[in-house]
Amino acid sequence: DHATYLTLPSNAASPYDGNQITMVDPQNPNASPFGWHDTNGVAGAEYTYTRGNNVYAYLDRDDNDSADTGSSGTSVAPPDGLAGLNFNFPADFTAAPTTNANQRAAAVNLFVQNNYIHDVTYAFGFTKSAGNFQVNNYGKGGAGNDSVRAEAQDGGGQNNANFGTPADGDAPRMQMYIWTNANPDRDGDFDNQIVFHEYGHGISIRLTGGAGN
Repeated sequence: DHATYLTLPSNAASPYDGNQITMVDPQNPNASPFGWHDTNGVAGAEYTYTRGNNVYAYLDRDDNDSADTGSSGTSVAPPDGLAGLNFNFPADFTAAPTTNANQRAAAVNLFVQNNYIHDVTYAFGFTKSAGNFQVNNYGKGGAGNDSVRAEAQDGGGQNNANFGTPADGDAPRMQMYIWTNANPDRDGDFDNQIVFHEYGHGISIRLTGGAGN
C-alpha cells in the first residue's frame, strides 16, 4: 500500500529511548500479505485511517468502547492518512497528551505497535489457526472478525492498561490509559513496553486451553 507512519521505533520502550521515525510499508508479507489496512484479501486498502485486518486503533476518552468522533472538542477522530496512507503526525512530548497533535500521534503509534507485534508473533506460531487476532484469516484456519480494538487514552482509568480477550472469533479490547505521576502527564500509548505487555495477555489467553476457550 506504500503506507507511511511517523511512529516510535518498535525497539524503543518509550519516547525517552528514541524519537519518532518514518516507516514505509513496515508490514511482514507473511503475516500481513495485503498490508495493514486490508480486510478483503484483495490489493488495495479498505481503510485510510488507523484500521485494518489486525487492529483498529482510536481514541476512547469518553469510555464508551467505540471510536471518538472528535466533535466533542476533547479528542480527535481516528487519524486519517488519506488516499496516500501518509500518517505523518508529529508528537510533542513536552505538551499534554490531550493536545490534538499528540492524540493523533498516539493512535498512530498504537496502531503500528499492535500490527508490529501481530506480525512478529505470527512468525513464532501465533497464527490464524492458533487463534490470533484478524478480521480476515485468508482461508488459513481459525475464526475471523476478531481484530484488536485498541483504545487510546481510554477514559475508564488512569495509570494502568488492560487487555480483554474473549474466545476466537470475538474481538479483544486493549485499553490504554494516561499516567498522571508526571508533569505533563504521560501517555501509555507511547510506552511500547505496555502495549506489548498487554498484547501478551491476549496471546497467553488464546494459547492456553485452545483458542476457542
